[in-house]
Amino acid sequence: MRLNVKAGYQRGEDTRARILNVAVSLFGTMGFDGITTREIAEAAAVPPASLRYYFENKQGLYIACLSHVHALVFGQMECEVKAAELLLEEGCADTESLIDSFCDLQEVLIDAMVAGPDGGTVALFVLRHDLPSEGGSGSLSGDESNINRAMVCFTEIMMRISDGNLDRQLAARIAGLINGQVVNLYVRRNRLESDGWDITPERLQWIKEVVRKQSRAMLMTHRPSS
Repeated sequence: MRLNVKAGYQRGEDTRARILNVAVSLFGTMGFDGITTREIAEAAAVPPASLRYYFENKQGLYIACLSHVHALVFGQMECEVKAAELLLEEGCADTESLIDSFCDLQEVLIDAMVAGPDGGTVALFVLRHDLPSEGGSGSLSGDESNINRAMVCFTEIMMRISDGNLDRQLAARIAGLINGQVVNLYVRRNRLESDGWDITPERLQWIKEVVRKQSRAMLMTHRPSS
């Protein structure tokens, strides 16, 4: 009897994906130190041996979760990142085009971190990664190559808007502060929903318009003075 290798491979990929989705949710809500691999396996309805097979240990699972989350976020931002990279490569974009590109990147970041069906656990996972951990989760890293492209775009656009008056470090810090609006949204997503303010498509569009308006105002202040 010939084994269906393709079917077995697909089942393996499905199992791995289910474990990752469950682990991201639990690491996000409980933290790295607050959950065990046995509890993750139970929630994912797989034997603990499956976690060891796919990820070796808790650290390996967490690193895989980081790469998984970065891939999810970048997957929604990829088109706008490529457009921003092309704009920056041309080297002659005016301030309005640069600001529009920054805000376009923000909008897809809002989609990735706020509008997803995961109840905000992906965003919570990202936030918890920077919190102190006895297990040292903050020192772990996954594949950040693609998501870093988006961060570079925000920084480069900031530098171009300032016409060279901001160095790379300052531009990155200011871009991060402006993007703090998005951080605030996904930190408070569950609180908003518990207050009866669900993120409906109409409210999501309103959020995007408000963030764009505020970001434009902040970005304009960094233009060189005449």
